[in-house]
Amino acid sequence: MQLVPRSPSDVAALTELLGRPPRADFDVVVRDADGRPVVIRNAPLFDDGTPMPTRYWLVDPELVLAVSRLESEGGVRAAEAAVDPTELARTHARYAAERDGHL
Repeated sequence: MQLVPRSPSDVAALTELLGRPPRADFDVVVRDADGRPVVIRNAPLFDDGTPMPTRYWLVDPELVLAVSRLESEGGVRAAEAAVDPTELARTHARYAAERDGHL
């Protein structure tokens, strides 16, 4: 994954999107065509040492709204039903290993 170093404007954009300053370090892993953050990868711990529950975070407001609609309409259950359960378990294990590897 090719990362562009986080800039002060990324911190400002995330502060605006969240309505508060970020409480942990993060990298921008997906940007929109204008270079604004769309997906961030959070540090595994908040600045105060508390575990961060979400490693990857969708922060684009329009996409958050679209995903929220899909989730409220049963999209997660439908997606899980459409995916091989063994592969889903492997994906969850890879995610956990990545997260735990950064602790």
